Amino acid sequence: MTKNDTKTTQYIRSNLCPDAGLCALEKYAAENSVPVVLPESAAFLRQLIMLKQPQKVLEIGLGIGYSGHIILQSSNAHLFTTELEQRRIDVAKEFFTHSGLINRVTFYAGDEAVIIPEISGQFDFIFLDGAKNKYIKHLPYLKKLLIKGGVLLADNVLFGGMVAGETEVVKAKSTIVQGLRAFVDAICKDKNFYTSIIPVGDGMSVSIKLGTND
Repeated sequence: MTKNDTKTTQYIRSNLCPDAGLCALEKYAAENSVPVVLPESAAFLRQLIMLKQPQKVLEIGLGIGYSGHIILQSSNAHLFTTELEQRRIDVAKEFFTHSGLINRVTFYAGDEAVIIPEISGQFDFIFLDGAKNKYIKHLPYLKKLLIKGGVLLADNVLFGGMVAGETEVVKAKSTIVQGLRAFVDAICKDKNFYTSIIPVGDGMSVSIKLGTND
């Protein structure tokens, strides 16, 4: 039984309300081996967006637009999103067009490590779900882009239990685990954030920006 297939996880998922609007995306993701946020993580993301009602959301890691749909369906926000693979952007555009949401999305195509330092403006919600080993490198830029009172939500911060040492670190994943540990340590110690680590899905960190970037 895997970490994400425990009786508790099965119970939680059995009590989640299915979202018919995401069925086509889920089907495509399953058939094409495209990772999307886990069901319980998706529900948590949706609730945060519903509570915060952001106007401008920055998403690092578009994929095929699964999380983007959750964000846009749950608010009146405009979504700014990054993605390395042009094929995934093309697929996401098709889904956003079909959903009638395409006019509320701005796409940044290319390497997120190059794109993020060039992004300007301010955002009241940031969803970090791109390259896990780059989270720590992105943090100073994301911090500047986030307004006071804004929320930074990062996915996969526990990474199958390896970050906390609950499961043995797979050698091939050691760089990712080290990067995630550095990110969690940095954001939890940063006095400009109030951060909680939530053991939902593969682990999510929720950080509220308290003040300036000093």
